[in-house]
Amino acid sequence: MDGATRLRPLRLLRSVPLPIWLITALFGALLASWSVLVPQYHAPDEPNQVDAVMRFVQGAGWPHPGNAFVRPDGVGAIAASPYGSAATPYELDFAPISQADAVPPDDRPTWDELGDTRQADGQAQPPGDIQQLVQHPPLYYLVGAAALSVLPGGGDDLRWDVTIGTLRLMSALMMMWLPLLAWAGAHRLSGGNRIAATCAALLPLAIPQLSHIGSSVNNDNLLALTAGLATVTIIYVLRGDTSLRTAAWAGLFIGLALLSKSLGIVLVPMAALAYLVAWRRARRDAPAGARSPAFSERGTRAGRGESSGRDAAAGQDRDRDAPFLLADTGLMTVLPGATRFPWRQLLLGGIIMIAFGGWWWVVNLVRYHTFQPETPGFPPGDYLGDDWGAYLDILVNGTARRWWGSFGWFETDLPMTAVAVASLVLIALFAVAVFRGRDGRTRVNLLFLLWPTIGLFGLMTLQSALAFTDHGHVSGISGRYLYGGVTALAIGVGMGAAAFGRRVSRYFPVLFLAAAAIFQWWSVRTVLTHFWKPAGGDLGDAWEAMTAWSPWPPSAAVATVWTGVALAVLVLLACVWTAVLGDGQDQPEPPPFQDPTGWPPGPDIWVPGRLTVEDPAADHAAPPASQPTSQPTPGKGSGTAEPVPAEPPRTDSVPSGSTAPKSAPSRSGPDERGPSDPFRSGSATVTSAPTTAKGKPPSTTSPVPSH
Repeated sequence: MDGATRLRPLRLLRSVPLPIWLITALFGALLASWSVLVPQYHAPDEPNQVDAVMRFVQGAGWPHPGNAFVRPDGVGAIAASPYGSAATPYELDFAPISQADAVPPDDRPTWDELGDTRQADGQAQPPGDIQQLVQHPPLYYLVGAAALSVLPGGGDDLRWDVTIGTLRLMSALMMMWLPLLAWAGAHRLSGGNRIAATCAALLPLAIPQLSHIGSSVNNDNLLALTAGLATVTIIYVLRGDTSLRTAAWAGLFIGLALLSKSLGIVLVPMAALAYLVAWRRARRDAPAGARSPAFSERGTRAGRGESSGRDAAAGQDRDRDAPFLLADTGLMTVLPGATRFPWRQLLLGGIIMIAFGGWWWVVNLVRYHTFQPETPGFPPGDYLGDDWGAYLDILVNGTARRWWGSFGWFETDLPMTAVAVASLVLIALFAVAVFRGRDGRTRVNLLFLLWPTIGLFGLMTLQSALAFTDHGHVSGISGRYLYGGVTALAIGVGMGAAAFGRRVSRYFPVLFLAAAAIFQWWSVRTVLTHFWKPAGGDLGDAWEAMTAWSPWPPSAAVATVWTGVALAVLVLLACVWTAVLGDGQDQPEPPPFQDPTGWPPGPDIWVPGRLTVEDPAADHAAPPASQPTSQPTPGKGSGTAEPVPAEPPRTDSVPSGSTAPKSAPSRSGPDERGPSDPFRSGSATVTSAPTTAKGKPPSTTSPVPSH
């Protein structure tokens, strides 16, 4: 396994191509626009989410569920925001929000001053509702409190609208990296296929609800980020990176996901099973001798550089003419340590996971004897009685609608027809990726990517079904609960786009960008019309109302929109250029392979009188008639041809000036190459002296001649 297969985050960031950075920046501009487009507190649970952050800002702590309520300044923020109307400020109002009701920015109170808010009749404001979010771990809210505290004049001395706007931008900053993570996972899983990686990066832009939730104050955003990081790490494990360093990264990301939300638990079995699959694959790929302790020790010493080139040459000189199997040469490039049971990786990753987030749930089990305690007194949701048909409709259609586009508190939606068509296209592309995978291992890897979404949906269904059975109310069903799997889905969909063949797949990045533009404009127009457009007005009037309530100057909104337009044009040009280039590699030529066991000796090992480095110009000359040629392996296309040495002539001598057959050791296992990753040799060609031992033909894989 060469160094390029290891998860090295800094090296990975340096290898990101410019089009992916442009897509990431475009998604960031889109999220920033949505943070102003949707009115304050017209996002699911946003009043309580902001109040939970301010508990840490004001030192109120994180009490046991049932003992926490929305604080007085949190209640005052509801009245000051466009959550309700002037007549009913504490009730969700669906009417268009009036520009005339917006208080001038200079007159808006600070967060700390909202605790003294009075109602229109002069009475004190009502007490706060139950604060249910204390049943969740506090990482997202601690990050939000830290972000507010470092601002000049921060904490609870900021204006209430600036407080909400800042927390929304913090969420946008967390979510904007999803295209980059999708690219990283698809690039590794597809062997560097440019089409698959670009389409995977574009998919988050085509989900308007993701832009809406990602730009609101919600702890699901931190879960989506940490789950995406964990997904990329698990992909590296599946492709053979079972190093302890990668195990530490996996434990860190999964631990942070667990400290963001309980739904992060779905990543634990995914990571553990990935290590078992990688271990099983390594044992299957390794030569028989590689499983012995002697081979493991020799490979470990070679990996540490303890054996010199002279020792390697001397050791092989004693039995250079002994018969051997091709598998025994180490060409499968499986490190000896990968064949051991991964108990060290699982132990290290588990310890780090518990240290960085798993401890929260261990404390819950010890203190409360449950994984996540319930919140007594929290409203149970809509009552459906025993109508399981209505429940299933909300579970299936409601989840799909709230995954693609159901804005506000599910106040205005995209048409169900558009949601159904988009869902079918996504499912079809993922299915194409699975059924047209280049081998069984690729298909298994893709099935791994389905687990986060399936696991999250299963947990959501279990919790809501038990509650519905108990009291007939439906609650806890939302598409945002599945966003922890959006990175994995994007990777699979990108692989499906690339599976249509080079001639067709090159157009998919442009199609993905066009679909994202259509869906986003459709959603923006829907939100502007529903929330901001006055009766008898137009979209210009809606813009004026939106900027009047914004915490930022109108010029900031204009600059953000034009920045997004410029980035969209650049991304379009990049997609067109990707269509011209096709599915080539995004990364430079990897370094030449060097077997960790020291055999066969490469051109950097000098053996007196027997090894010479061929002139690079000789690669362009026609091979001699006696030299074997590479032949495609039966059952594979030209894109996956393996170099197969021809049978050597059984003669007692070789004519003077002839050369031994060239061998091009593979740098990866059988699942590392495919139509988009053809074999490429990066090592210098080694020739041998023109003699052979009488009666013994030269080895077709060893560059060391016989005498």
